[in-house]
Amino acid sequence: MNAKRLNSFFPIFVLAIALIVVLWSLMGKGFYISDDGEWMVIRLTAFYQSLADHQFPVRFLGRLNNSYGYPVSNFLYPGFLYIGSLLHFIGFTFVDSVKIILGGSVIGTSVFLFLWLRREFSRFSSTVGVLGFVGAPYLLFDLYKRGSVGEILAFLPAAACMYSIESGKKWLFPVFVAFLIVSHNTLALLFLTVFFILILFRKKFEYIRLLLLGIGLAAFFWMPAIMEKKFVRFDTITVSDPFSYMLTPATFWLVGLPGIIGSALYLFVRKKKNARGFGGIYVCFILGSVILATSLSGVFWTIPVVAALVQFPIRMLAVSTLLGPWAIAWSIERFHSRRIMLAGLFIFIWILWGATIIRAIERVTRNEGYYMTNEGTTTVRDEYMPRWVTSIPGSRSPERLIIRSGRGTIVYEYLNTQRVIAHVEASEESILRLNTIFYPGWGIMIDDRPAKITYQNPNGFIEVSVPAGGHRFIAEFRETVPRFLADMVSIGSFITWIVFVFRHPRPDRGSSLDSRFRGNDN
Repeated sequence: MNAKRLNSFFPIFVLAIALIVVLWSLMGKGFYISDDGEWMVIRLTAFYQSLADHQFPVRFLGRLNNSYGYPVSNFLYPGFLYIGSLLHFIGFTFVDSVKIILGGSVIGTSVFLFLWLRREFSRFSSTVGVLGFVGAPYLLFDLYKRGSVGEILAFLPAAACMYSIESGKKWLFPVFVAFLIVSHNTLALLFLTVFFILILFRKKFEYIRLLLLGIGLAAFFWMPAIMEKKFVRFDTITVSDPFSYMLTPATFWLVGLPGIIGSALYLFVRKKKNARGFGGIYVCFILGSVILATSLSGVFWTIPVVAALVQFPIRMLAVSTLLGPWAIAWSIERFHSRRIMLAGLFIFIWILWGATIIRAIERVTRNEGYYMTNEGTTTVRDEYMPRWVTSIPGSRSPERLIIRSGRGTIVYEYLNTQRVIAHVEASEESILRLNTIFYPGWGIMIDDRPAKITYQNPNGFIEVSVPAGGHRFIAEFRETVPRFLADMVSIGSFITWIVFVFRHPRPDRGSSLDSRFRGNDN
């Protein structure tokens, strides 16, 4: 193998070693103890069950909330749930499916970050920059302490979008914008804001319509979530106090010191040497996100809509975690004669803090049935419970359909999480109760005719009146007209994207936005 080929494989080798070290704790049996990780496995099992029961898109998870149902997937990032369901369908356990998503997201993000950085920097600088992501304290904290599957997944499409903007591969941008939106609500808002500003700053205005196309692709998710937010408690409940989730002196290490050092060096050199290029916008994003995660931005977090949507100011560090590698790669490239020393310093810092997080990991091994039978809501404060539910039941009902008032018998013909068919023999006029909370989309047919649903009871359960005699009862959860229109927007956007792909010429292979270092391939 000649030296040139060896030089080409060096970044792959280094990054592979770093990824193995960071992701090693995902391997093996069981799962690790985190804030949200196991809850995401539980949500995945309920999502898969609803999907297997032919609900698509999946919005209402019938097994959660003590089997009374919970519309959480109508509001919270369903991306990892669809991917996890596919992985489980092809044979992986639910736990392994989540671990594959976590590991694959970190690996995929690293690949796109390398491609993005490589447009401007040498292999060596780009490799050290990507190591800045792999070893970022916030990434490890998100992965192993919080267990935030959605946030980890969101890094992948965000990095792909950055690469698309930088490389001119326009056809990638709408797909990964849509992927980002369904990966995590909050990070989608943050990164889409970054992309929009970056597009304006770079004067790549053609990307604005591609951004809108990507938003259209994800309309099946975000449109119903916005339109139906009025039906749930989200706006009436304070999920978290943002001032309790800001960086403190004890947690400031989460910012990732190498990215801050790189940003500071950029500012210093730019001021003293009149450095040119587009890096200033990245540095502003990096330092701005850190400031927004501290009490220095306290006034910003008193804005109700900001506090409600972001919830945790520390999440702002996701921006510096994704863009920090640029500042790291820039500093390595700029101080070429000291690159080994600077890279060694950065790697030492990553090992120091990374080892602290990884050593604290505790594992737990549970049977798959534990996750498949857990019926919690999987959210912090049941914030997506319908507003008409004033009393949340603490235990499941032994029967899905009962006669609440009157007398008669019930014989089931078909029963799953989204459809119930039964034969009812009522001795007198009776009220049937379906032990499922009402949510738009549920409908009932009595003897093949639509029946009027009532849910004015403390639990918000579905009820319907039937006259004396024999009746065929059908209850089913379906798409509403507004949701169907949202689905059509996504389908129309997908067709538009297909047309764009076939009609759009191949991207120019010309120089990147800042080609100063393209000639240096060391």
